[in-house]
Amino acid sequence: MALWTGLGQAATVAQLVGADVGGLISMIMQAALTARQNRRECEQVARRVLMIAELLPHLEAFPEAVRPLAGLGDTLRDAHELVVSCQGRNLAYQLAMAGRQADRFREVQSRIDSYLILFPIISHIGITRRLDRIYNILVPDSATSSASPPSSSPEQECFFDRVVPSVMKRSSLLIICFSEAD
Repeated sequence: MALWTGLGQAATVAQLVGADVGGLISMIMQAALTARQNRRECEQVARRVLMIAELLPHLEAFPEAVRPLAGLGDTLRDAHELVVSCQGRNLAYQLAMAGRQADRFREVQSRIDSYLILFPIISHIGITRRLDRIYNILVPDSATSSASPPSSSPEQECFFDRVVPSVMKRSSLLIICFSEAD
C-alpha cells in the first residue's frame, strides 16, 4: 500500500515538527476503516490526513515548514480521537452526541484544511529563498553594477535581463542562454 511508504518519509518532517505524525496518520487511517458511525465523515478526515502524509515528504528540504506546522500534531491527535469515537456506541449516546459530533467533524476538518493550505505557501517561500541564494551566487553585488554580463563559456552567450515581479520587493535575474548550436 502506498500509504505505508509515504509515512516513513513523513516521519522525518514530523520529527522536526515535534510529533509522531506518521504514527498518528496510520492510526487515523485504521480507525476510519473500522468506524461504525459517521463513516462518511471519518473517510473524509482520513482522505485529508492522507493528503498531509503525501505532502510532508516534499517539505523535508524546507526548514521554513517547522514553525507553521507546529500545531499539526495536536490537530492529528484530535482527528484520531474523533474518528475513534465513531467506533461503536449505543443508540442513546449517538442521539445525544450527534450535534456535538457534527460540530467536532467540521472543526477538525477545517483545521486540517488550514494545514493543507500552508503546503504551497511554505513551498513557495522555500523555493524563493533558494532562487535568491542562486541569484546571489551567480551575480555578486559588484557584478550587478557592471554593464557587461559574464559569459560561462566561449560557445555560449548569455543575455541578462532584470525582471521585477510586483509581489517581490527585490528584483530577480532572468538568465537566457543560447549556445552556438541553436
